[in-house]
Amino acid sequence: MENIVICADINQASIETLKNMRHDFILQNANIHFLHVFEVHMYNADLVPVIFPAEVQYPDIEASAVGILENLSNEMKVRNEQKTIKCFFSHSREEKIISYLNEVKADLVIVATRGKHGIEGFFNSSLADFLSKYSPCDVLVVRPKGTN
Repeated sequence: MENIVICADINQASIETLKNMRHDFILQNANIHFLHVFEVHMYNADLVPVIFPAEVQYPDIEASAVGILENLSNEMKVRNEQKTIKCFFSHSREEKIISYLNEVKADLVIVATRGKHGIEGFFNSSLADFLSKYSPCDVLVVRPKGTN
């Protein structure tokens, strides 16, 4: 059975784009891993380092993210026995995703784009671009409906 990892950003546009895959034949007989990685940031505020989110916030954030991913998996009609839901916190989202893809021996990673073009798209780093270059497996990029 294939291992498919769905890298889900926790925003409405990404979730709606991924929901459109609910009838896709590639999901029917595979182990589906729903994955979200929160990037931990460090800031300097008055010469005192501040880490966001703080570790004490992790359980609440993780519970919310898992709930969103659980709803997404139900909307996509993924059976309980074929799904795994993971939420991680990392200083490098990209490295954690690549590590996870290697760990589960993924055959395919699916990522939704935001559909940004021109100047707006130029200045945003794209997880889809990163995965297309560095993923150890095939990459399926799903675009929002109505984008060219």
